[in-house]
Amino acid sequence: MHARLIQFPEQGLPGTLVRYTEGGGEPVEVEPRGAVALSSGSRLVYVIDAADAEAAGKEALADGLAGLPSDAFVVADLGGATDGMLRAVAGQRAVRTLVLSGDFTDEGVAALGSMPELTDLVLESPRFTGAGLAALAGSETAGSLDTLVLSGTTAFEPRSLAALAEAPHLASLAFESVPVDHALADALVALTPHLAEVSVAERPGHDLALDVLERLLAAGLSVNGIAAPPENAALFARAAAEAADTGAFEDEDAGDSEGGEPQERGVLREITDEAELDRLLAGPVPVLVDLTAPWCGPCSLLTPVLEDVVEACGDALTGVKIDVDRAGWAQERFDAMGVPTVILVRGGKESFRFSGVVDAPRLTGWLAAVGVTAG
Repeated sequence: MHARLIQFPEQGLPGTLVRYTEGGGEPVEVEPRGAVALSSGSRLVYVIDAADAEAAGKEALADGLAGLPSDAFVVADLGGATDGMLRAVAGQRAVRTLVLSGDFTDEGVAALGSMPELTDLVLESPRFTGAGLAALAGSETAGSLDTLVLSGTTAFEPRSLAALAEAPHLASLAFESVPVDHALADALVALTPHLAEVSVAERPGHDLALDVLERLLAAGLSVNGIAAPPENAALFARAAAEAADTGAFEDEDAGDSEGGEPQERGVLREITDEAELDRLLAGPVPVLVDLTAPWCGPCSLLTPVLEDVVEACGDALTGVKIDVDRAGWAQERFDAMGVPTVILVRGGKESFRFSGVVDAPRLTGWLAAVGVTAG
């Protein structure tokens, strides 16, 4: 039995329409034409690359999008987007993730204020300066936005981020091909404390200047997955610079062993009982806590790296592994948004944390920065 029908233009829309069911089931591609049936729990994802389309074709696409019911999609990825297409997709009030790349301007972005479910927004256009964000201040979109990615916005003005102070749930900002200098750092620091994470395509210590990285860390921001208490900001900025000089950067294949899947060696102590963890944390030896899960691919890559580093440190470091599925208290206790998350606790206080996969030299450098060295 169908819960509802979404009516698409009889002539159809270009692009790909995928129907999926939240919580399970294989995605199914359907034709964006006529009545599309949705059962309870099923949602639609729409993807179009109109980069090579003629102006008339893009205008027709915008008209087609504007004529759809306001709850047609939950995800929309529009390549070759124009201001007209942005104004049209702004009527989709159920969209949660919106990816826009093309030649649109601030005028188009300013139209995106009526999307109360939007949590993730990607903007990629060389003509976007950021001025359009001001129109979103106090809007329904600003009230729901959690993550904003700015890519290839070569004309971007950092001061425009001030409008995001009225986006109370915005926790993560990512930049690709956008210079992260002191002007941008000023704007980012002004958005704390509700802004928690910053990601830049230029890795810390390489294209990101040492003093800028230190400012961001000192303000309490997580930068490319690494966070440290303000008193350790200078230590970690220097460690990042040293990693850049030696080439000890994060590797997508970090931890992968030759011949297939990485093998765990039991170096990390598995813990499910919080009281047991409390006893370890109260002791004199620093504890490296790995929050993981059996279904997490990056976790399986990271585990051998952690084992190597903990083993090399000998009696100077204790490593523990906590499966968050078996220990439901763990993520809340460490305020971790996801896995893998690794936290070093020393003397009852957090020294630093990171998320994602890193290589052994980089982790060894971070440990050394706070006085934990190989035995």
